[in-house]
Amino acid sequence: MCALCAVLGSSRYWTDAAGRPEFEADGTKVSQRHEHARRAQLANGVLETFGLTLKDWGASSYVLENAAGKSESVYHLNGIWAAAERLSGAVCDPLDDGLLARLEAAPR
Repeated sequence: MCALCAVLGSSRYWTDAAGRPEFEADGTKVSQRHEHARRAQLANGVLETFGLTLKDWGASSYVLENAAGKSESVYHLNGIWAAAERLSGAVCDPLDDGLLARLEAAPR
């Protein structure tokens, strides 16, 4: 499937909070744009360890990029890790004990 077809055909995913009242703790609506930007920010905390950057693409998908400029489109969070391994050439385990220890020790 081409990237444009995938974006146009993408629908809500089970992890999406945008538009769901149970995620509006203070009455503030969660927008899809804000949700995507926040997810990218959080994922980048892990992905930078592998020399990768995740960017939101129009609040409908993500673009994962390595330092050499090679990139892949990712449509949901579950696609990030397989793409990260292809782009970095390394095993990217976000639950690796060493990685989690470095993230815990990092200043917030």
